[in-house]
Amino acid sequence: MSIRLTRTGCAVAIALACHSVFAANQDEAAVIVTATRIPARVNEVIADVTVIDREEIERNGQGTVADLLARQAGIQTASSGGPGTATSFYVRGARADQTKVLVDGMPINSLDLSGSPLRYLPLADIERIEILRGPGSALYGADAIGGVIQIFTRRGTPGLKADGFIGYGTQETFQTNAGVSGGNEQWLFRLEGNHLSSRGISAQTNASNRDADKDPYRNSGGAASLSFLPAQGHELGLIYRQNEGRSHYDSGNVPANGTTDDYTDFRTEQWQVFAKNRLSESWTSKLQYGETTDWQKNQAWWTPPQGSYLQTDNRLLSWQNDIALPLGKVLLAAERLEQEASPTGSFTQSDGVSTNSVLAGWSGNYGAHRWQLSGRHDDHSEFGGENTYALAYGYQLTQQWRAHASYGTAFKAPSLYQLYDPYSGNTQLQPEEARNREAAIIWESGSQTASATYYLNRVENMIDWVSSGGWSGAFQNVSKARLEGLTLAYTGRYDDWTVRTTYDWLDATNEDTDLQLGRRARNKALIAISKSWGPLETGIELIGTGRRYDTNAETGEMGGYGLTNLTASYAVSKEVAIEGRVNNLFDKAYETVRGYGTPGFNAFVGVRYTPR
Repeated sequence: MSIRLTRTGCAVAIALACHSVFAANQDEAAVIVTATRIPARVNEVIADVTVIDREEIERNGQGTVADLLARQAGIQTASSGGPGTATSFYVRGARADQTKVLVDGMPINSLDLSGSPLRYLPLADIERIEILRGPGSALYGADAIGGVIQIFTRRGTPGLKADGFIGYGTQETFQTNAGVSGGNEQWLFRLEGNHLSSRGISAQTNASNRDADKDPYRNSGGAASLSFLPAQGHELGLIYRQNEGRSHYDSGNVPANGTTDDYTDFRTEQWQVFAKNRLSESWTSKLQYGETTDWQKNQAWWTPPQGSYLQTDNRLLSWQNDIALPLGKVLLAAERLEQEASPTGSFTQSDGVSTNSVLAGWSGNYGAHRWQLSGRHDDHSEFGGENTYALAYGYQLTQQWRAHASYGTAFKAPSLYQLYDPYSGNTQLQPEEARNREAAIIWESGSQTASATYYLNRVENMIDWVSSGGWSGAFQNVSKARLEGLTLAYTGRYDDWTVRTTYDWLDATNEDTDLQLGRRARNKALIAISKSWGPLETGIELIGTGRRYDTNAETGEMGGYGLTNLTASYAVSKEVAIEGRVNNLFDKAYETVRGYGTPGFNAFVGVRYTPR
């Protein structure tokens, strides 16, 4: 048994999204930062947002960030094999490099053309994930055409507490993590270690010779944070985290008689220091400096014996001021972002690029009216200045109904690789530019929430590699894209039952060719239902995705598919729980990248200790 998304299935998903009788599991008091850069209640934000808190992360059991994001509204993923392999995230149809990815406010976007380094982050170290769908350049600068995904890591709490998890599953998957946190009124700290390994699957479907083997994955790391609170409203802090490991992949049986076992060694690292100061009752300042590193070394048939490596370093200095006014709040900030790539000999310019930015925003409400205005100027060392802005207005129609509309611009700066690669680079590239229109209506009653969001995002100056004959070519601004879609969502709770349903319709096309953009399905739906039976909680997820093409030329069609997943958690005590998860219950064979496999039936069980 499996589910394949058809027109009938879409209709059922829409009906469930709009008319379910269950109630919401999203706490009305949940707070989000990413949508405005100032803490705000989710139900007061004029944007399409999702907050995945620690409780939901643990409730989903074993998995990766990619697994968790793939189940969220407005997001599709494409993976070239099992865990750790190249994975791209498409937010509202935008490419992976058109979505800004932050960890505790630090950008981790890199030159990696095979996917986002987000795939290497462990769930064990994550306190919550915030997703902003829609353009975010007016707040965050380049790369935020599709949206912003921000990871907030776990921090210390008063007292001394230890927590941990250990589990095992199919494909010899082993996962464990342990942490300790503590502190008092002046000092807070947290230390954590984590490890994930799996025998994996063969990355390629129908592989032969050396590619027919399993492609294992391992990822180990740790994190630390320290905060000093000398007085109320003041905090000095340090955050550090690192993960490293190895991910095997397949070469496409090239050369056919090769013996090399292809793999990538990786290391991701982020650190920052910050100072938060409440300068007055209405003025809060945050000064932040940090660096992020994405290092990868390929060992493959085409590399020299010592391998070939690529490293991206981001350095961010940011000063943000939040000021409360008699009417609303004002945000004023200045930033400097520097990005370098190594080895420097692989690029025609070794100094990297830098961007100096200033931004301002004003958000607030008066009676039934809500608004958010923001604007930003980015001065890029290569292509000059870029201005972006966003205007949003919301109105509380009745006690249960509210609506909002917005218009915003965004841009994607050419990467160092696209600018300075000696074989394909083009220093004449211009930024990709986007203009997004959006409208939404939301219904809330008690603990129930339902919403419908329509958007139309037009992207110009799309960058693509253009062949000049044979293997030679260069990156060029070549086309325009139309990203149009509708997202329906419902979350709810009724007694011991909880339900979450989402449906996405997406029309992502190249306006010059009128062809569907590759690896984006037009339809995607999810229904997740769970029930508590005293200490036992069980759940089922039904996921349906429509057909898609592997390329922007509508070649390499991949059929639609449906998946059934099961979850269970049994509370042995207030602190100890046994968790289980079954993915792809009916062993459905499907692809998200043409010629590359996805895990079939797999199961995992673990024990979690969380002090209460």
